[in-house]
Parts: sequence; C-alpha cells; structure tokens
Amino acid sequence: MPLKLFLSVLLISLQSAGGCHSPSHRLGKSSSDFFVRGGFNPKEIVLNCKIVEKNTDLTFALYKQLVSQGSDLNVIFSPLRVSMILSLLTLGTHSVTRAQILMGLGFNLKEIQEDTIHKFFQNLILNLNLPSPDLDLYMGSALFVEERLRLLEDFSQNAKTTYMSETLNIDFQYPVRAQKRINDYISEQTHQKIVGLVKDVDASTMMILVDYIYFKASWDREFDPKRTKESDFIVSEKIIVKVPMMTHEDVHYYFRDRSLSCSVLHMTFASNESALFVLPDQGQMKRVEAALTQKIMKRWLKGLKKRAMELHIPKLSLSGKYAMQKILPALKITSLFSKESDVSSIIDLSNKPSHLTPLLTQMIQQAQFEMDETGPHTANKSYIKVKMSAARHHVLEFNRPFLVMVLTQPNQSILLLGKVVNPKEMEGSSAASST
Repeated sequence: MPLKLFLSVLLISLQSAGGCHSPSHRLGKSSSDFFVRGGFNPKEIVLNCKIVEKNTDLTFALYKQLVSQGSDLNVIFSPLRVSMILSLLTLGTHSVTRAQILMGLGFNLKEIQEDTIHKFFQNLILNLNLPSPDLDLYMGSALFVEERLRLLEDFSQNAKTTYMSETLNIDFQYPVRAQKRINDYISEQTHQKIVGLVKDVDASTMMILVDYIYFKASWDREFDPKRTKESDFIVSEKIIVKVPMMTHEDVHYYFRDRSLSCSVLHMTFASNESALFVLPDQGQMKRVEAALTQKIMKRWLKGLKKRAMELHIPKLSLSGKYAMQKILPALKITSLFSKESDVSSIIDLSNKPSHLTPLLTQMIQQAQFEMDETGPHTANKSYIKVKMSAARHHVLEFNRPFLVMVLTQPNQSILLLGKVVNPKEMEGSSAASST
C-alpha cells in the first residue's frame, strides 16, 4: 500500500476512534501531505492526536477565562498560538516555571516526548505558512529583551528554526522609542493590519513577548456580494443593530444539537482551513459556553450532515487583544511572570548586571479575523445560485450572538476562536487586555 494512502487510512481510523476530531466529510486538501512532509510515523500520528486533544482542552479553558471578563463583549483570540508560544518558552525555562507551563499545556513528558511536541508545532507552523492566493494569514511572535541582558544563542536559534519566532534586544531605558520600535515591527510583519499592539512600556521593563495573527480567507463557494443586505442583528433584548448580512443558498454541512439547543454549521475555505459556526437558540449562549469541551467538539463534528440551506450570516471584522500575564495565572501558570521565574536558558544569568531581574513584564496576543463574501483578493467572478425547493431547504439566520472557530487541516486544531456579540463593534478586547 502506498505510504500516503496508508497514512490517510490510519488517520481516518484514528478519527473514528475519537483520536483526532476531524469531520468525516473532509480530511483537508493536504491531510496526508502534512504527515508525509513532517516525516511522521504511525506512532507519532497517535501522539499528535493527543497533542491536538490537549490543545483543545486549553482552548476552552482559555475561552472561559476570557468571557468571564465580560460576557457582553466580542471575543477573538488564537488558542493555538497561545499553545505555541508557551511551548516555545519551555525551550528556555526550568524548574517550577517550566513545570507549570507543561502542566498548563496538559503535557506529560512521560507520555509525549518533548521533541514530539516541538516537531508537531514546527510542522503545523510550516503548513500554515504555505503561500495561498486564497488566504491572507500573517502570524508570528517575538521576544523583546532589555539590551543589558544577553540573549543565549541556542535559545534564539531554536526559537527561530522551530517556532519561526524572533528574539530581539531593545533599549527599554528609552521606553517611548522602544514601544514605537515594537509596534513598528508588528505593523510591518502584518502588512499594517495590526498597529499599536504594545502600550505602557516603561524604563523598568525587562522582557515583552508579543504574539499576533491576522486571518482572512476566500470561501470554497463564495457569497454573491450583490445579495448582501442590511438586516437586524439582535444583540440583546434591548439592543438591535443593522449589519450587512450575507446570503448563500447551497448544500452545507449542518448539525442540530438538541441537547444544547444550538445549530452547528461547517464551511470550508478555498485554502486549507475551515470554519465552524455555533448558533445558540435565543438565551442559550451561556449554556453552550459552559458545555464547551473536547467531547462536545467531537460530537458536533461527527454529527455534521449535508443539508440544503438558505444561509444568512453577517460580514465580520473582529479584533481582540489580551494580556496573557493576567489570564494564564488562572490556569496556574504564575511563576513565568514572577521574579522567581527561571529563564536561565533564555538569558545569560552569569553575565547580567546584579540589579536587573529578567522578568517577563508583558505577554500580549492580538488576533484579527475578517470574513466577507469573497475573501482577500476580489476579482470579477460568477456566482452559482443553487436552486432549492422551498419546501425542503432549511433557513439558518445568524441574527443573534454566535461562536466562530477557524480550524486547521487535517487535525482540526482551533486556530481562532471567537464570540460575536455585536458585529458592529470591531474591538473584541476585554478588561484582561489592559496592560
């Protein structure tokens, strides 16, 4: 049996056994290629599915922390990027600091070797960064360190080769200049999509870790912009706003979760990602949020079935900025942000000024997600309207708060997770975002 076919069959069997939670109708355009390019053997594929499961657990733990800051606010963040930068930090931390990070990630090194974890993230980053005309994806991270502290070459090299992350010395003694340099760097990396990421830098700052992601993709079957109309969106009992509502008549993958009173819709992008939308019935959002688990995620993806549908969903432009040093302690990751943190494989502690403490002052993530009819590169296109019997097709209207996830292929890692409370408000940052 050819290697690619064997790996694809193995992946399907793992998914059916509950190992990786991919929907049965689509493995992804490069599902077998991912494993072949990464050089994974069957044992590593099993371990990779365990990593995905741990990432999913962290995803929903983080989400619940974010919404606890304010349930009436939009949310958009990248849980996968949080997992990546935490895993990156295990390359340079030790003792309690490292142990807390691994525990927060859910990784037991007796079950999954550290090299397997880093290799998983490395190959996922490489696959996400493959160029596509149907996708604008700018993502990365950078650690800015006070120039009087010497960065260790091994850490800087491993950060770059494994996680495509930069480590840069900067003079925080001139905080205004340092802040501008960091923000200019992020703006350049995201093609000016993300600006003004860092604030409140002062002369006592020693280290800042920034993470960023911008995502906009074209659909497999695009919406016709001519059919987009202003429609009501019910934010709450007292607030109704007008939003540009896109319309799409086609066969979609759909699941009605009667036990949680919500509808689930899966749509594919023309790139190698997909979107999962969860629409709770009126007044059922908190119930759905409380139930978010890996088990529920698998149930939704497994239950998706084809259905002729008239879909109405708003155009979106969401941005969220979060100070992880205020969020991660709730997950028992505290040492990293304390004066007792052990970063002895990041900073040369034997050669630092005695009065300087290499403290990670800020760890900030900003995520931006845009969704419209056509994607990042508009062109003259024809749009196919599927004729459906009025008696048989289902109308699904996202005219109230809902959840959105962007999933990677082939293992359905959650690249982005958002809550849309009010599509008219772009900013999704909560109180936790203040630095």
